[in-house]
Amino acid sequence: MADHKHPLGVIASLDEKTLKEFDDDLRGDLILPDSDKYEDARNVWNGLVNTYPAIVARVKGATDVARAIRFARGNDLEISIRGGAHHQTGSAIVEGGLVVDLEDLDSVHVNPEAQTVRVEPGCRAEDVHAETQQHGLAIPTGSAGDVGIPGSTLGGGIGWMRRKNGLGIDALLSVEVVTADGDVVKASPDHNEDLFWAVRGGGGNFGVVTSFEFELYEVGPLVQALGVFYPRDAAEDVFETHRQVISDAPEELTTLLLDAHVPGLPPMPDELIGEDAVVILGCYTGDPEDGEEIIEPLRSVAEPLLDMSDVMPYEMLHDLGTQMYPWGRKYTHRSVFVDEMTDDIHDIIFEQKAAAPTPMSAIGVWPLGGNVGHGPDAAFAWDDKEYMITIEGNWEDYENQPTLDWAAETERQLRRAGGKGSYAGFTGVDEQDWEDWQTQVYGDNYDRLADVKAEYDPDNVFSRNVNIEPSDN
Repeated sequence: MADHKHPLGVIASLDEKTLKEFDDDLRGDLILPDSDKYEDARNVWNGLVNTYPAIVARVKGATDVARAIRFARGNDLEISIRGGAHHQTGSAIVEGGLVVDLEDLDSVHVNPEAQTVRVEPGCRAEDVHAETQQHGLAIPTGSAGDVGIPGSTLGGGIGWMRRKNGLGIDALLSVEVVTADGDVVKASPDHNEDLFWAVRGGGGNFGVVTSFEFELYEVGPLVQALGVFYPRDAAEDVFETHRQVISDAPEELTTLLLDAHVPGLPPMPDELIGEDAVVILGCYTGDPEDGEEIIEPLRSVAEPLLDMSDVMPYEMLHDLGTQMYPWGRKYTHRSVFVDEMTDDIHDIIFEQKAAAPTPMSAIGVWPLGGNVGHGPDAAFAWDDKEYMITIEGNWEDYENQPTLDWAAETERQLRRAGGKGSYAGFTGVDEQDWEDWQTQVYGDNYDRLADVKAEYDPDNVFSRNVNIEPSDN
C-alpha cells in the first residue's frame, strides 16, 4: 500500500463524532480500511485496478445513498459508485474517497403479465436472467453474466438480443435516481424527461440510479447458439462470409466475430487451448429450428477447429462470457464504431492481432443494425452505426505497458481508417484519458448532456466516469 494515498490518513482527518453519526444513521454497513470486509468491498472485475478508498458505504436503499452523498460532500470526499463492479476502468472505486456500494440492492421483481421487471442496481445480468427466464422473458444486457446492470444499461447495453430487441436503453421504461442534492426523483418519458434522455447513454453523470424498470421481451429459455472456432489461416474467408451473411441476416440473429485464440475452458480439447483462432459466437432468438438453418453458412466456411453450436439455455450464453473473461484477469478494452467493414479495417484487425504482445488479447467485431436504437430518443450517440469494433487487451503474467500501448495504437489505426466514437463500456483504463473520451463517447449529444448535468449535478459530484462537465448556463 506504500504506493497509494493511505486511506487511514483520510479517516484520521475526519471528525470522529461526525463519522459515528454517519455510521449510526446508515441502515447498511460502513466499511473502513480496518474492516474484514474492506478487501472484498474494494475488489473489482479488472485485476489491473488496485485502488484504496477511505470509506465504503454499503447501502440498503435510496435513503442510505442520499445520506452517503451528503456525508461525502460535507467532508470534501470524492465519490464513486460501485454497482456490479464490472468496471473496465476501475471507476467504481475512488482512491482515498467514499464508495457508494450498491451490492446489497439486488432484488428482481418480474411482472410476467405486463412483461416488465424492476431491477435494483446491485444486480448483474445473471441475476436478472435467472428470474426472467423462468417466464421465457429477458431484457437486453451485456454479453456476460457477471456484467453489472447499472454500468451496462446506462452506457447503452449491447448484448445478445440487440438486433432483435435493441439495446438495454431501448427497453428502459423508468429509473429512480438519487441526485447530488440527495433528492430521490423518478425519470421516465413522462417525468423529468430531460434526465431520462440523459441517463440512457450518459452513464452515471447525473446521480445514482437505485431502481430500473424494463420492458421484457420473449426469448428462450432455449435458443440456437453459434460457437465456431476456425484456424487463423482461414481468417479472410471467415471475415468475408460473416460480412455477407450478417448483411442479409434476419434481425433474430446476433453475432460476435473475434480474432482471438481457443480459451482454456471446458469443453475445449487440451491440444487446442491457446491456439490462434477466428471465432464466431452468436444467438438466434427466434425458433431454434429456423436458427439452425440460418447459422449454417457460418458453420461451414472451412474445417473448424471446434464447433460448439447447439440449442442451449439463453443463460448459458452469458455464462460463457463470464468464463471467457474471468474476474481478476487484467484488462484494457477500447472501441470504435464503423459504418462498414472495409478492406482497410480488415487488414488492421489481422495485422494488429498478430502484433498483440499477449496471446489472450483479441479484436472483436460486433454487428449492430436491426432494431438497435428503436426506442425513444436517448443520449446514446452511435446507434446508427453498423458495427462496433472492440480492442481487447487481456493478460495475466505479462508486463502491463506493452498491452496498454498496443490497445491504444490499434484504436488509433482504426480511427484513421474511418472509425468513430466509442462505447462507454470500452474506454481503456487510463484516467488521464477520460477527458479525451468525452467527444468519442457522447458525440454531438455532449452539449445537451452538459446542460442536463448543470441542472442535476452543477458541482460535478459524480465525476468518476467518462465525465460530462456542467455547462455554464
